[in-house]
Amino acid sequence: MAKAFIPSVLAANDLVEGDSVYLGTDTWVREIARAAVATTPAEAEALAARGVAAERANLVVGAYAVEVNLAGGTPWPIARREQIKASRATTIPVGPAALLDVAA
Repeated sequence: MAKAFIPSVLAANDLVEGDSVYLGTDTWVREIARAAVATTPAEAEALAARGVAAERANLVVGAYAVEVNLAGGTPWPIARREQIKASRATTIPVGPAALLDVAA
């Protein structure tokens, strides 16, 4: 029995800014809610092909599929690592908060 396809989006790192981006319908976007969602294996292959083309054009690096949950109408990653990336929150203190950690 074949495994059921899980919807996915395509993620990568922007070569100029260095942050995580997602492939949208026309361009790379920073918000996962605006990402193009593959709901079939054929759509996932098409997104992957667009990712390869973007890597060859030196727009992004390291394009890969991220499995998402579509409950609530917008894509949200299933894996915790990808949830952290999609939230765009830092996982270490920065700015004044970092100075407080050092002083403690």
